[in-house]
Amino acid sequence: MKKMLFTLFAIALLASATSYAQGYNQNGKVLNIGAGFGFGVEGDATIPPLSVGLQFGLTDKISVGGIVGYAGSKYDFGFFGKSYEWKYNYIIIGARGEYHFMEPNNKLDAYGGATVGYNVVSVTEPSNLGMGVSYSAASSAVLIGFHVGARYAISNSWGVFGELGYGIGYVTAGAFFRL
Repeated sequence: MKKMLFTLFAIALLASATSYAQGYNQNGKVLNIGAGFGFGVEGDATIPPLSVGLQFGLTDKISVGGIVGYAGSKYDFGFFGKSYEWKYNYIIIGARGEYHFMEPNNKLDAYGGATVGYNVVSVTEPSNLGMGVSYSAASSAVLIGFHVGARYAISNSWGVFGELGYGIGYVTAGAFFRL
């Protein structure tokens, strides 16, 4: 496993050294695919926060786009010898805007931004609480989030990114692709 990771790292390093990679491009489109940590719910994450975002460059410093995310968790509770379970699902759909701090066409793209969207939360209690009835509920709310992040271009067509903030996860990391 270590050999495979080292080989992949060496290939990525070689690709970045031999190609003209660039970070933010005013005329470009960037697709982010990431996984996050820490959504702020009790219980165990059954599906970590996953997100897909698309950004379009407007000016040499500002981009806009959208994001879709999903996370799932489960909370087990034991009471008087019985086990109860709640399952939570979170779906986020939102619009994003970002301000890019670095000069265009740099390999590194540092940015900060905001998300305005909709958070759909549902919960089910499939263990029936011992009464033969399964409970479920759903709620929705406006989501307002902020983030800071950085993208590093490995090649002209892809790279890696990381973000801190409030949205689908407190910490999100993944890959980006130029379209």
